[in-house]
Amino acid sequence: MDPFIGMLFLVIVPLFIFFFILYFVIKAAVRNGIIEARDDAENGESIAKKAGTIAQVLCPTCLKEHDMDYSKCPYCGGMNHE
Repeated sequence: MDPFIGMLFLVIVPLFIFFFILYFVIKAAVRNGIIEARDDAENGESIAKKAGTIAQVLCPTCLKEHDMDYSKCPYCGGMNHE
């Protein structure tokens, strides 16, 4: 057997198989959001914010945060935030 062919089967083919499997593992992780969720956690974004919690606004009168759902501030009855 030629030494080049022996090297090909012993070194290059296993490396090719390894990277082929690694590609599909990373592709599945990205598709399932695993990597995205980890990156968001590292950047300081909480998963609760992405899950559909109500946005907060600052009342211009009393400067307290409240849910965006309220037409007026629930603390002081201040002006509409829109």
